[in-house]
Amino acid sequence: MTTVFFKINDIQENEVKGMMQEEGYTNKAEFFRFLIKFYKYNKGANEKNFETATKELAAVLGKLNKEGKLTSSLDDQLADV
Repeated sequence: MTTVFFKINDIQENEVKGMMQEEGYTNKAEFFRFLIKFYKYNKGANEKNFETATKELAAVLGKLNKEGKLTSSLDDQLADV
């Protein structure tokens, strides 16, 4: 198991403590592991559709780039005009 360290501000700390107490979590590690699982399994349809479309677009652009069919770099294409 990997150890993860990060900082949260005082307001977030108080919110976490309150949620932990309300939900009965005994420690922060248990609480944050639950949040990861909750996020993973409760994404909305729009988020899932966006992720799928993004992956498909990346695959198409990668293929076109590999085949030399992109006339300019992706950075140039995505730059504000």
